[in-house]
Amino acid sequence: MMRKIIIIGAGGHAVSVANVAISAGYEIAGFVDTNRAGSKLLNYQIMGGIESVGDPLDFIFSIAIGDNFQRSKVFYDLTRLYPGIYFPTLVHSTAVVSHFSTLEMGSVLMPLSLVGPNTNIGKFCILNSNSSIDHDGRMGEFASLAPGVVLGGSVNIGNRSVIAIGSVVKHSLQVGSDSILGAYSYLNKNLEDGCIAYGAPAKVVRKRESGDSYL
Repeated sequence: MMRKIIIIGAGGHAVSVANVAISAGYEIAGFVDTNRAGSKLLNYQIMGGIESVGDPLDFIFSIAIGDNFQRSKVFYDLTRLYPGIYFPTLVHSTAVVSHFSTLEMGSVLMPLSLVGPNTNIGKFCILNSNSSIDHDGRMGEFASLAPGVVLGGSVNIGNRSVIAIGSVVKHSLQVGSDSILGAYSYLNKNLEDGCIAYGAPAKVVRKRESGDSYL
């Protein structure tokens, strides 16, 4: 029997993740969010901390936190407290994933997202609606593509980096870890670690540290 899924978080991103989980064939047991415990979301109960669900190993989980750094922190905290806790990859039925690509645990592929051949999606990535990563690409762990993002072939996105809504990255480029490409930008040269850039063509506007607030 397939274990029911509990979604960690109860904000707007959690609504999207719930939609993907149902499309992927999972039954939702509820949400976990200490700030909204006792209320409901999508007519499912919102519980408190993860300890409120009973034995966590009786369920599977998805971390529905859009902030990449915070998502990584929750993952490492939970795996330290609950060895053996399981996070499936969630793929919407309309997503297109090449047979020659690999998806690591905990990642979420939203409606109409596309993963090209010979591409690796690291653990706990987010590919939002209508985003695409072409052939020979790589997304580092906890990275995210916002809706409408287009990555050319052989693009490498570093750990925890964000490509914001509607942006385009030229083929064969590298985006370092903990960087942000702002909305509706066009990146035509490599972006180093810990940078915020935007525009068409994109230009670096300032540096950032892992965990700093997004734009």
